[in-house]
Amino acid sequence: MPSAPEADLTLLLCRSADGDEVARDVLWTHIHDQLRTMASQRLARESSPQCDPTELVHEAFLKLDPMTLAPRDRQHFLALAARAMRQVLVDQARARRADKRGSGLAPVTLMTRHAPDTSAQPIDVLDLEHALAELEALDERKARAVELSYFVGLTDEEVAETLDISSATVKRDLRTARAWLASALGSDPNLHK
Repeated sequence: MPSAPEADLTLLLCRSADGDEVARDVLWTHIHDQLRTMASQRLARESSPQCDPTELVHEAFLKLDPMTLAPRDRQHFLALAARAMRQVLVDQARARRADKRGSGLAPVTLMTRHAPDTSAQPIDVLDLEHALAELEALDERKARAVELSYFVGLTDEEVAETLDISSATVKRDLRTARAWLASALGSDPNLHK
């Protein structure tokens, strides 16, 4: 049984998906702070972020709106938000690469919810996107777990709830996915724990 705020959010999501502009506005106010916190955590892992958390949230929210998806509940919405944030960051990296022909790209790491680790090897966002797309073709659940953990910063328990699997399975999936991604990116998997 969802908690009252979660049930309210689910109702707002449904009403917003049905075209209720008032529900959409209330929804935006309700989730803005939560998404901004997630964006702050995500951007803190980049050595030189190309946007601020508010900009990332606004861009992600704009991507969510035209998707015309009807999120089932809070977890489904957060999964969609993770995908939208990923798309925004990839779009920004592509634009930087086009502008600078590959120079000056902001490095990222495979770390998820933890504080930035200066010993972690930087990874180009576009290389990460390519590797995630390959992982998704091999094992979609593992790719979704990485996306939810990395781009939104959900805990293992929240990822488990969103994907409807156990926390132990999430831990195994993330461990395996990080090792696979590190291999695909040509880096040491021990640097991305």
